[in-house]
Amino acid sequence: MSTARSIFARVRFAFGLALGAVAIGLLFVSTYFGSVVCCIWLFVCGRWVLKAQSQPFGLPVRIACVAGILLTTAFVTLIPWLFYGGKEGCSEFDTSMKTSYGRTFNDFWIQLYFRGTLNWLAAIIASYMVLADHPASAYIRQSVRCVLFLWQSRALGSIGTMIEACEGADYDNDGQRDFASTHSLPAKLITPYGYAAGFIGDIWCLQLVIERLLAMEEAFGETLPRSRVIVWLSRFLIVWIALLAGTVYISRFTSMLVSMGVALGLAAITALVWLAYSVPLAALQAVRKVDAEDEATGLFQTEAAFAARVIRSAQVGMVLASTSMAWHFAAYGVSWVVNTKEWSDAYQYGLLADSLGNLMCLFLLAASAMRLPRVHCRSRIPQEVEELRQEEACTCGRQVGKALSGSPNRRPSHDQPDIEMCYRCAWDEKVAELANRQISVADLLTFYIRLGRSEDNEHRLKPLMPHFDAGRSTTNDVVRHAIIPESRDGDLGLALADILARKKSPGDYGSGDYGVGPVTTLTSAGGALTSSHPPRMVTHHWGNCFRDLVAAVVADGLSLRRWDLVAEQLSTGHEEELRVRLHDCGALHWHYWICAICINQHASICGSSMGVRDTVTGDVLPCCDCRTPKYFNDCPILCELNKFDSMMASLHHSHPNGFLQVVAIDKKFQLFSRAWCVAELVEAYNSHLEQHVMLHSPEVLEQHSRELCSLHVEDCSASRAEDKEAILAKIGEEAEIATFNARLQSLLLGSEGLLAGWLDGQKILQEVGAIAARAKARSRIQESGEVLTI
Repeated sequence: MSTARSIFARVRFAFGLALGAVAIGLLFVSTYFGSVVCCIWLFVCGRWVLKAQSQPFGLPVRIACVAGILLTTAFVTLIPWLFYGGKEGCSEFDTSMKTSYGRTFNDFWIQLYFRGTLNWLAAIIASYMVLADHPASAYIRQSVRCVLFLWQSRALGSIGTMIEACEGADYDNDGQRDFASTHSLPAKLITPYGYAAGFIGDIWCLQLVIERLLAMEEAFGETLPRSRVIVWLSRFLIVWIALLAGTVYISRFTSMLVSMGVALGLAAITALVWLAYSVPLAALQAVRKVDAEDEATGLFQTEAAFAARVIRSAQVGMVLASTSMAWHFAAYGVSWVVNTKEWSDAYQYGLLADSLGNLMCLFLLAASAMRLPRVHCRSRIPQEVEELRQEEACTCGRQVGKALSGSPNRRPSHDQPDIEMCYRCAWDEKVAELANRQISVADLLTFYIRLGRSEDNEHRLKPLMPHFDAGRSTTNDVVRHAIIPESRDGDLGLALADILARKKSPGDYGSGDYGVGPVTTLTSAGGALTSSHPPRMVTHHWGNCFRDLVAAVVADGLSLRRWDLVAEQLSTGHEEELRVRLHDCGALHWHYWICAICINQHASICGSSMGVRDTVTGDVLPCCDCRTPKYFNDCPILCELNKFDSMMASLHHSHPNGFLQVVAIDKKFQLFSRAWCVAELVEAYNSHLEQHVMLHSPEVLEQHSRELCSLHVEDCSASRAEDKEAILAKIGEEAEIATFNARLQSLLLGSEGLLAGWLDGQKILQEVGAIAARAKARSRIQESGEVLTI
């Protein structure tokens, strides 16, 4: 499927090039149809050819684009003065002569003022949206391209009006002012382009409005009222708008009827969208007042108010867009039948209002996820690692970052065959080896598919874990039954990430031919990555269902903030649908660092299951008899279980502007009871890493929000007692531990904490629906009299 999608992407690109060539060729045959096809070509490129783009361009490119927008707008504004001598030069022809619609020079000149104002408003909005940073989102990129389309079409329309005003003529001597399109080549090109752009801009904006509503519906977790009717009505309107351009060739009366039908349809869809948004808005407004001293719940009031404002903005944006569209289409239809100056002006100004309404609508829908770029400082090394580096300065003269081989203290090389490797270099090279073990989302889905489903396996491979139960099997179960056996390499063992990195084609997976999933883009361990997207580190709990871990990673790739719906798709065999969605939003080949997959389990825990039993069968988990040496805290250099903070700092240094932490919170919030997980959270917080929190659902957050207030690191547990002792020792004495706990509370529940970040509307498009769902869950729990803890 990956190959098919790659071919399809190339087909889209080739089609875009071919359509562009056709449009240019048509200009030499028919300026009218050539201009219309050029407009369609820009729409196809922005809407379809570039549909997979989800990231903004680099800042230098964005700055150059903004400069181009502003300079072009200034140039268009000054055209009458640059080429025609200003108003005096433009008024040399008889200013009182009227067109067939009764318009004079003064009417055109007044319209230029309105067009110029709209041009600058559009330029400001377009400049902001082009320059702004935003989370990975194909939707936002679509919105930016649509705004650019509207800006350039209105700028060209202004040039057409300038030509009408400044190149007045009466070549046929009939006493009426000729339209510029009868004698001016630029006007012949611009006039039909403007008509087409008006219709296409409305179609594009309407599509984005509906997509925004459906995105919030997905995050809300239930079907919004009449959402299916809204979808089908929008499709009907899009078809009618597309057909409207040709109805004038049938009859003017037909054109008027279709135009009025579109206007009425827009009024209906506006009412339905308003009704759909009113449900999550009502859930937010229905939340009861809580004790202001309860920080965990008091914080939610602020976030709920923010979400309500965003929903109201979406409602207002839809009203602005649909009302201006209805004005545009109604006036367009009537102006064909009633040939008067008043209706001609109504159409011209309706077209301007339509563009302004669409611009404001798109800005209101997308602006909550955008912000102007900030200057990023170089990442800060965690204090413990910095102290270690200062205390353990390099004494061997080697460059940090080369591969480690041999003993922890010696490494033969051609230029320095017998020079001992110092502690710092040995530590850092092991950290670099760990940091370069990563897995793509595509490979993670492939591995998940192979766990327990033989009936869907086209190549009849034996499942890695025949008794795998998506709703019960934990990550610990999968590590013992699938990850450790699959990463066995003869008598030794590697990290599963290293095994996956050996693939040369989709058929090279593991021990047999497996044709699902794309080729990983990782090189062997310690090598460089070919992906340009920064990796992400996943903090998770091994006692959580492995399906839920995969769901959290996939949901992060899809820019969601809840993973319950993704988990449901994984349980029902819809992995390929998720793969398509990830591909479409550009996240299929994002790389993640997951300890269960990127740590070499054979070098630590594979030899003993410590009597832990399988969650499904109840049998003691299997052990591995490989000969891989085991390294624990007594061998700190080669141990892979004690370098999470150093590895996090290493990845942050390598990717200062993109590396982040994904916090995969399990349904029971047990992640916060694990010492290593809590340590990773605070380490990322102290290192100023961006942190993405992935929750099962808003209701689960409500059930556990209070118990987080009493969380202390000394109460957390670890698989090995020495791990917890090492974590507490690294924090310090009793006073330092108390400070750590205070910082932990701030991290989780503070005004800028993790759970507040989950509700932060500046990061993703779906967060408003998630906040509304949480509000509904809160109301339901409060009405039932349940306690918000378990």
